[in-house]
Amino acid sequence: MMGAGEVQRHTPALEQSQGQRVERGVMKMDNEKSTKKTDLLVIAASVVVLLVSAGLLVSNGLFSMNLTEDAKLAWHLVRSSGIVAYVLLLASTVWGLFISVQFVKDWSPGPVSLTMHSTISWLSLLLGLIHALLLLFDDYFKYTIGDLLIPFAGPYRPEVVGLGTLAFWVIVIVTLSFPLKKRLGHANWKRVHYASYAAFGLVSLHGLFAGTEGSHLGLQLLVGVGVLLVVLLLGIRMGKDRVQATPARAAGAAARKPPAA
Repeated sequence: MMGAGEVQRHTPALEQSQGQRVERGVMKMDNEKSTKKTDLLVIAASVVVLLVSAGLLVSNGLFSMNLTEDAKLAWHLVRSSGIVAYVLLLASTVWGLFISVQFVKDWSPGPVSLTMHSTISWLSLLLGLIHALLLLFDDYFKYTIGDLLIPFAGPYRPEVVGLGTLAFWVIVIVTLSFPLKKRLGHANWKRVHYASYAAFGLVSLHGLFAGTEGSHLGLQLLVGVGVLLVVLLLGIRMGKDRVQATPARAAGAAARKPPAA
């Protein structure tokens, strides 16, 4: 049995330990609340940007033409499918960054988040393919399958249109890597995914300079804010990766250090 002196010595230590656990619990709850508020704020801001962009596009008359009576029906479908494909690509890129920086870990289970990310990527790829194939039905410029598949080979603004074609193939590779994640390994899969940010940049340039809708304020706002958001989130991700890698490098260096004589 412990004497009175031992009880007195152990009691402050026990109280201090309990106090630290309570303090850590309170800090964790505060951090979770702060994270949820940040998540909701970022999502709300993204929704507002999309709504404002859509409103400006409509007000500028981008979707006001009567397509059934328009001789340029294919061209209008090309433009609209391209905008939808870009919005989906932006959503996929931002959602992937939300996952990697753990903005959604408290309210979106990992498997659900990855499934959403993969699904949106496939939808973006599908709309991008439709966007390209519709050019075959345009009467103003004559495109062939080769023009659509080979970057910088088309008859219309081949430089900036080729950026979109190049980005499409990069997105194909990145999207196909989802079901191959286990075979590739997490490190290699992660390296492949970094190419998606380059593809997003190429598509952004393609959207602004390849078509006539690049002069509309709505599209400019959508692309500008989208690029800014992706760059900001990518910076946060790279900072977290660097912080997490530092202890691992230190442990590896300590393990390689020869023992003292």
